[in-house]
Amino acid sequence: MNICNHGVYFATDQRVHKGVMVQVHLKMPREVVGDDVTEWCFTGRVAHVEPLGATNDKLGVGVQFLYYEVPRPSL
Repeated sequence: MNICNHGVYFATDQRVHKGVMVQVHLKMPREVVGDDVTEWCFTGRVAHVEPLGATNDKLGVGVQFLYYEVPRPSL
């Protein structure tokens, strides 16, 4: 997995198509965000899909983030 502030790239065995909207849930450690938020929900669009390896059983998927939500703990 490779992640930056604009998107994420990951390998999967699921068939994903370019242009599809997806939600990505990431657990963010306190050391990164400075808060007790454990999971962020990103919504994005699949920007590219490429076969990984000769057998094509895995795909490399690049998702461009459009927006995200940070759930806050209940008080």
